[in-house]
Amino acid sequence: MRSAVVLFLLLLVAAPLLWLTKQQHDPQPPAPRDGCPSPRPRVALCFYGLNRALRHTVHGIADKIWKPLHDACAAVDVYYHVWETETAFVDTAARGGERMEVTVGDGAAEMVRLLRPFGARGITEKQATFDAAFARNASSYAPLDRRYAGPNFRNLMRQLESLRRVAALWRRSGVPYEAVVYARPDLKFLDAIDAGQLLAVPSKTVLDPYWHRWSGLNDRVLVCSRDAAALVASRIELAPGYAARTFLRAESFLQFVVKAHGLRVDDLALRAQRVRADGAVASNDLCLEYCSPARRGVCRGDCRRLSLIHISEPTRRRGRSYAVVGLKKKRGGGGGGGGGGGGG
Repeated sequence: MRSAVVLFLLLLVAAPLLWLTKQQHDPQPPAPRDGCPSPRPRVALCFYGLNRALRHTVHGIADKIWKPLHDACAAVDVYYHVWETETAFVDTAARGGERMEVTVGDGAAEMVRLLRPFGARGITEKQATFDAAFARNASSYAPLDRRYAGPNFRNLMRQLESLRRVAALWRRSGVPYEAVVYARPDLKFLDAIDAGQLLAVPSKTVLDPYWHRWSGLNDRVLVCSRDAAALVASRIELAPGYAARTFLRAESFLQFVVKAHGLRVDDLALRAQRVRADGAVASNDLCLEYCSPARRGVCRGDCRRLSLIHISEPTRRRGRSYAVVGLKKKRGGGGGGGGGGGGG
């Protein structure tokens, strides 16, 4: 009897502590601001695809996306569409820093829980159901699936279908959004979004990151006017015809869609690194820390091409040269003069 009473008291004390711990871990949206216009401008913030790393990125999303918009008096409506799966072969592109196999676990439930404090509305659907329908659609996709001979094509189709489905949510709401943001949930944002640029985005305009555009446009995060957002989110409908004519890459395909609809593209100075399920940053995204709009010429492709000259330019006057992975004192006459520069 005594042990039962002790156990009950321990549970009585532990339950509030566990609740407080959870509240500290999960980000909470800020309280509504005073002095904002009525009605407040509205923004749709949409997440889509497979969740594997939101637990590592959600705080950055709150600080770098939600808060700047909130501080600019915008009302942010969060939407999501997430595939439900237990184990996912997320990518096989080793040069992109992906792991060959990652166990995602219950990523859909995690997304629902982490976005709930933001009042998010969304859908979780079984990825296996989409895959089965995809396999049956032999007339459009099966020949392309054979042509690309690997999981990357199917992964891209899953992502584009998830994008189309999350867009359907904000479109059905009937809200006249000033802008729509589409973002992968695995992005660690390095910059705060420019709320002024977002809220003033012109009609039929896409704001696209200046980095990692490769042979087209960066599709990891997009800011769109309301009319442009509907068009770019439904681009899976153009995928079979495009892929039958030329090799389907996400970046070049997005550029094709933007041109086909006559949309304008402006630069978005918002860097974001992909984060893996274990919390590590993708290897070819580490160099984004050294990117800036002034270096867009290098950063639009593989920014690992940034030379030591690019990286060390601010420190050359101190007689030291910095590399991405370390610090090395220059040989020659600069050794003595650089001693006053201090640490890096």
